[in-house]
Amino acid sequence: MTGQGQGEQGAATPPPDVIAAIEHALSAAALAWNRADQGLEEHVSPVQLRAVEALARYGEVNLRGLAAELDVIPSSASRLCDRLEAAGLLIREHARADRREIVLRLSPRGEELYAALTRRRRAVVADALARMSPGSRARLLDSLQEFGRAVAPGEIAAPGERQRRRA
Repeated sequence: MTGQGQGEQGAATPPPDVIAAIEHALSAAALAWNRADQGLEEHVSPVQLRAVEALARYGEVNLRGLAAELDVIPSSASRLCDRLEAAGLLIREHARADRREIVLRLSPRGEELYAALTRRRRAVVADALARMSPGSRARLLDSLQEFGRAVAPGEIAAPGERQRRRA
């Protein structure tokens, strides 16, 4: 071996220059992504956007599940939900299975915000992809799908569940 460490699945740890190049590319992508978030009609903070995205991804979720997804304590998630509800982006309602539990979901206005955000982000991605060759796009897709599987988070708790499930 050439001094490379072993990854979790036995693969050699990439050299520092490869890690730095990927970090640089991800940073540039994150900047482009964040520019797409700016200029939305609805002014929401980055953490509020993360909550909107989580609710869009999972449909209904309980407060503990949202807190786990955002990696915040439940009281912080509750205050965040207060702000989203006041802005008309979130609806709180009793769970069907257990009326004592409150579930969270996007309001129609929250769904519209998420749809606008998705359109803007996809336009940024389409613009970048248009500047790449078809072969580069295919390699990028394969690589990003594998990278996504490698960093995929666990699932959040669905209504009626107490703890976060792991994928």
